[in-house]
Amino acid sequence: MRSFSLVTLLTLPLAALATPTRLDTPARTVALEARQAVVTPPPCVPRTPEPSRAESKCIFDRFVDAFLVRKNLTEAFSYVDEGYINHSAAATANGSAAALDVLGPIWPTVQVQLLSEGYTGPNGTATYNISGLGPDTLTITDTWRMQGGCIVEHWDTTS
Repeated sequence: MRSFSLVTLLTLPLAALATPTRLDTPARTVALEARQAVVTPPPCVPRTPEPSRAESKCIFDRFVDAFLVRKNLTEAFSYVDEGYINHSAAATANGSAAALDVLGPIWPTVQVQLLSEGYTGPNGTATYNISGLGPDTLTITDTWRMQGGCIVEHWDTTS
């Protein structure tokens, strides 16, 4: 069901957009191709016993690199638990699939500048500038809680 909803969201509008027209632009084509590249990964499965703090920090660092530096949603969400709780005001629902549904269409078109990151266990934070969602650059601080080596919860603040 999770894959179906993401596939439906990403492919139904693409049939109309994929047909070349005089209105197609290079930027639109690049964004369209990037949306098609988002693949729903298998969800992260929490481990028992809990990974060490050092192992969890490595996992968190890989997540931040995939999500914010390389903007690879498929890889980033392989570190996210299926039941992910999202406290963001922009969240439409909980779960990793719901987050991908929101991020998939927009993430390839935004510019991200990572300012800082840190992991204190079980929470990690990242502060970054994001532009391309409107006229202003936003500074966002995300906090993620990890459990069993997976991202299980998220909060954010925007300034």
